[in-house]
Amino acid sequence: MTVQPNIQGQAQANPVSEIWYTRCPVPTTSGIAQHFRWIHQEFERHGIKVESIRAAADQAVRNSHYSHTQPASFREGGNVPPIWTRANGQDTVVVGITWVDEEQLILVRPDSDIKTLADLKGRRFGVPKHDTKIVDIARGQDLRGLLTALDLAGLTPADVEFVNVAGGEFDLREQGERREGRRHGVVEALLAGTVDVIYAKGAVSAALVVKHGLHPIIDINANPDPFVRVNAGTPRPITVNRDLAVERPDIVARYLAILLKTAAWAKENPTAVVKAIAAETSSTEEIVRKGYGPELHLHFDVKLTEQYIAALRKQKDYLLEWGFLKEDFDFDGWILPGPLELARALAADDAIKITL
Repeated sequence: MTVQPNIQGQAQANPVSEIWYTRCPVPTTSGIAQHFRWIHQEFERHGIKVESIRAAADQAVRNSHYSHTQPASFREGGNVPPIWTRANGQDTVVVGITWVDEEQLILVRPDSDIKTLADLKGRRFGVPKHDTKIVDIARGQDLRGLLTALDLAGLTPADVEFVNVAGGEFDLREQGERREGRRHGVVEALLAGTVDVIYAKGAVSAALVVKHGLHPIIDINANPDPFVRVNAGTPRPITVNRDLAVERPDIVARYLAILLKTAAWAKENPTAVVKAIAAETSSTEEIVRKGYGPELHLHFDVKLTEQYIAALRKQKDYLLEWGFLKEDFDFDGWILPGPLELARALAADDAIKITL
């Protein structure tokens, strides 16, 4: 590749001995790649140690999952924290975006008289409100899902009552309890009858239907318009520290090349993908299949298409409009396509190998 001499020069001038990664407990390409240790194997082959932010003993390091303060770190997952942290001035860049559709359910109790979207008028919508120093991720997610349902019903926020359900601080670790347990507040409020409607998605929503018999009145994910399906989990940006991307594009490209290889592998290995995502989400394989559908293995591609970028911008605009961000930021300048272009060349040259 013609870029190789420059990359080698940058590697000598800016040595890096370790990188850090984190991903959300949802289907991510990074999650599959780390599950099979492909990220670790590739970088350790080049003398670079790979560390997990979520596995760190120091909570300040674990908090980087949300704030992206850890040097030389990569993140793939829900879009609320990376948008929030960029709006707060953290100098990150988006070097890729993934989009794994997941069921997005508006749920009611099995004995509820709410049967259709039209029945939402005048009802109590349960929305989590966490006592947190970071952005309230769950609130941003659930509120958007409920607002989307209202819009599809031809209703406005003034037509319903939003009920805050208190929650605590976030601390995401490498291992955790089943995902539905983390939604105890809103689920219990619904089961107790203090709210009439809640939102849930993916493995969480699938588990809640099975465990509590909750009734979905709509799956937003069934809407053919991808922009209607935009929420905290769709799309998912891959972010890195800008200084790493500028000073060591070879490292960022290598990480992305592993993900490109992983996405290609996933297309040929649906059963192994389900097993890996079950581990990533602390769910059963049955729940993974219910929550993410039979074509899950086909949708781990890393892209920076106009649609993916526009969808991420729409999510940023929503968070700004509803007060989750203190101020706007240069969205266009946040997108850095160069490393992904280098990654495609690396992957095409078969320089990156993944093996079980």
